[in-house]
Amino acid sequence: MLAMLWLLSLSIRASWAQVLISCAYKSLCQQALLSGNDVVLQCDHLKAHWYFSSLLGEEPLLLSSMPNIRKLPGGSLQLTNPQPSQTGLYHCQDNDKALVVEYEIDFQDVTTLHITHKDLGQKPLQNETLGLGGKELIFTHWEPWQDCNLCGEPGERKRLGFCYIEESLEKPMPCSLYLRTEKVHNSRLRPEMQVEACLTRCNHIKELNQPYLTFDISQLGKLTNSMWLTCPLASIYR
Repeated sequence: MLAMLWLLSLSIRASWAQVLISCAYKSLCQQALLSGNDVVLQCDHLKAHWYFSSLLGEEPLLLSSMPNIRKLPGGSLQLTNPQPSQTGLYHCQDNDKALVVEYEIDFQDVTTLHITHKDLGQKPLQNETLGLGGKELIFTHWEPWQDCNLCGEPGERKRLGFCYIEESLEKPMPCSLYLRTEKVHNSRLRPEMQVEACLTRCNHIKELNQPYLTFDISQLGKLTNSMWLTCPLASIYR
């Protein structure tokens, strides 16, 4: 059987597939996300200036020098394949240096993702006490279940869970944003994904309105030892 390589030939803009993270005007929002999955941080200002400060507390860096980050025409910030090292504060301001919006983002390491299947009896991670001298609780904050991957026949759906730490009488925070520069080695400090079986009816109107992609087909050469295949516009968030 001939191995086939599907290459994207691009008929559409990719921005529709990005997950958009939004926050109220002049507000600070904290968010846990997964590394390796593209996102857009919303800032509705045509002449927006973006700055980044890591958890190490250095001076804010103007975001014009990072290869995987670019400002979109409307002012929002696109992060392609973000890494855990890019956890920190993203500050959007206007030409007069006035705050438009701020995001504290914890890009949790997707390579440590704990995956379980609910229908196989596999259990998610249990809550644990952190043990920094107080009563800090490590737990998983679960997102809603995503859509079933099939309709009209048995399929599966997933939900993502992010590592959070809660201290008594305090608001829970994503783990890295809580720990900051504190060095803690604990296997519980990681994100999760849970899968379960599902069966949903087909919505033919919704299916017909899905965006489409055009692909080319090429044959892999006989001398090719290995190949890395990337699914265009794929995201764990949907």
